[in-house]
Amino acid sequence: MTTITSDADDFAHKVAADLRAKGLRVETDLRNEKINYKIREHSLAKVPVIAVVGRREAEEGKVALRRLGSDRQEILTLEEAANLLAMQALPPDVARAQSALESIGAKEAG
Repeated sequence: MTTITSDADDFAHKVAADLRAKGLRVETDLRNEKINYKIREHSLAKVPVIAVVGRREAEEGKVALRRLGSDRQEILTLEEAANLLAMQALPPDVARAQSALESIGAKEAG
């Protein structure tokens, strides 16, 4: 979890707290450094996903996700990002079991 400007520090703390509530390991980087420096530093440290927020993301309640080895970023709402990362963090066998239970529940409801 890193910020582009110090204006987004409060929102960054909220994002980190929400991600931790989903059971994810989160570290915050609120240093007053250029964003490219922070991204490069975290990429060299092999951080798999970097959540980035700036003033605009904080105003809109969104998070930009950057994945290791990719130049792309994915902008999602905080809730979407937290749910996506929590799902992707599940071990494959747990994810398959959860998916199977959800499909059974959908069939029974339909």
